[in-house]
Amino acid sequence: MLVPAPSSPFSGAGAVGVGFRPELAADLLSAPGAVDFVEVVAEACFASPAARREASAIARIWPVVPHGVKLSLGSASGIDMDRARRLGALCRELSAPVVSEHVAFVRGGGREIGHLTALPYTLEAARAVARNVAAARRALPDIPLLLENAACTLRFPGDALGEGDFYAEVVARTGCDLLLDVGNVYANAVNTGVDPAELVGSYPLERVAMIHIAGGVVEHGFYFDTHAHPVPAPVFDLLAQVVARTGPLPILLERDGDFPPFAALAAEIATARAIGRSAPSRPTLTRPRLAGPTPAEPRLALTRPRLAGPTPAEPRLAPTRPGLPASRAISLQISPDASPFEASALAEVQARVAELLTSPVDPPPEAVAPFDAEDVARSRAILQRKRVDDALPLLPRLSSHREAAARLGARCVEASPRAPSLTAVADALRIAAAAVDDARLAPEAIVDRLLLRARFVGPAGDGSVRPRLLPFIRRERLPGGRVVWAIKGIGSSAEVRLIEPRR
Repeated sequence: MLVPAPSSPFSGAGAVGVGFRPELAADLLSAPGAVDFVEVVAEACFASPAARREASAIARIWPVVPHGVKLSLGSASGIDMDRARRLGALCRELSAPVVSEHVAFVRGGGREIGHLTALPYTLEAARAVARNVAAARRALPDIPLLLENAACTLRFPGDALGEGDFYAEVVARTGCDLLLDVGNVYANAVNTGVDPAELVGSYPLERVAMIHIAGGVVEHGFYFDTHAHPVPAPVFDLLAQVVARTGPLPILLERDGDFPPFAALAAEIATARAIGRSAPSRPTLTRPRLAGPTPAEPRLALTRPRLAGPTPAEPRLAPTRPGLPASRAISLQISPDASPFEASALAEVQARVAELLTSPVDPPPEAVAPFDAEDVARSRAILQRKRVDDALPLLPRLSSHREAAARLGARCVEASPRAPSLTAVADALRIAAAAVDDARLAPEAIVDRLLLRARFVGPAGDGSVRPRLLPFIRRERLPGGRVVWAIKGIGSSAEVRLIEPRR
């Protein structure tokens, strides 16, 4: 049986979007035609009722794609179904045309890593993703789930598959199409000394439904996909090579920090749009498929019809592409359940990685084997930076002192072990508490801390915090004598009102 290639999640050639961030809101709302769709980080909506209300509001202007970063689809121990249900509820609330998550794990052995960690390129890892996708699908609405490739800062010794073949396994076993992060492909190629065009060509490009691009920077000989720098020319070149083979696809620009004047981002958006529109019309690709009923093919227009996606539990044959041996394609016809030994081995490896990356004390080089000590040190540094990046958006007033807040945040995070849950909130409370002692930062820090305390209880002895279910009312006196009140009703999602009486 022949199956058509995946269609674009949005109608029209050259659709381009951007990650919606508070720093971009005013410019985007003043020129809504600058983009065709936007993406929101799902976890930001979970953590902030204001962010969720904002996402619901902008869904009246653009199609909104929820993008998950903490579902941990690669965890051998499974996913948090409550998190999956919350993601599903958000998709329904936003009438989302598509939802995306990463082929990565963010927790292992009961430890939260706090950042997307790439998987070993093995059959068992692909099977783990397939099991978790099938579980997540039960909580998600009937829309396409796109899986994003991850950037690698920590390499697993003894990978059994090449990077592209691993993702071919993933799409075959899950029935999901790819959200191809071209920036991540470029980073992995540069950091392993291979040709980016050759690496991206090993991916199952015929199963790509959307593309991400982002900027990065080279530090100490390693290319970091930072999302805080302009998109480099080689990434745009790689984008052009991809769409020349896939045809037009929706392209999304990710920018999460160090925001330039909007004109600079608009120029990057225009470049991406031109590349997308220059792509040849995408031919209908055919690929063999296992016997069984044909699932409805997702065809999503800007009006966001509610259409069925592919059946997640049904394995598909890998698409034929240059360099894929016949024996490899045949092997994908069967998706056997993992043996307890295989699943246990993957879980053990992931627990070991989580321990290495989150231990409060830097492990000595001899203790990280079989992993590379430099890779572990680099990954730990990235996680420290990521904790600050996650915490500062929860302190919007303090973050107006961008450089001072970032320096203070780095010191607080370095001196504090990672909280076992709601790490960003726990770190934000620590940063705010430290900022209260700084006369320059105190007024903003006091208000931010008050708002966080209205919504969360803690930190406890182990550093954890939890949502506040009971009502809250409290006042704080600011330097100079001004008083502010925070009031919240019953429930963790109740709105928090900030009252500043006139003097």
